[in-house]
Amino acid sequence: MLHLTAEKQQFSAADARQISGASQRQLDYWDDRDIVPASIRRKGGKGRERQYSYTDLVKLRVVVELRQAGISLQKIRKALSVLRGWDPKGDPLAIKRIVADGKDVFVATLDRKTLKSVTEQGQLVFTILVIGDIVGQAQRTIELHLEKRRTGS
Repeated sequence: MLHLTAEKQQFSAADARQISGASQRQLDYWDDRDIVPASIRRKGGKGRERQYSYTDLVKLRVVVELRQAGISLQKIRKALSVLRGWDPKGDPLAIKRIVADGKDVFVATLDRKTLKSVTEQGQLVFTILVIGDIVGQAQRTIELHLEKRRTGS
């Protein structure tokens, strides 16, 4: 179970790299291109480090996992654009029904039996990779990181 304090914490770029598995170059690029911007503080000049929220770290993990699943950054950007168009008020990376097959990004329909391609027109049905598992892994990693920070180990 995630401690409420973790959700209120702010995390440095070093924390974000360690927790998400993203490189500094990826963090910079994804922030600059609004793929996963640092929501607490974006880089604002020399000596001002980005600050990430707990939710940002989860989103970073989702993008890292999509990249590791073989989804190109171009497809991720296209998927985010389409998903933002479908639900302008929602956060596409917070949707727990995102599925990837290594070539495309899909969203499970409300009945959770059909997957709709986000970047291509059409539907497909197959076994779902559960993004919720990534969220759980991110929560555990964040908690361990915070514990190490508290104890100085």
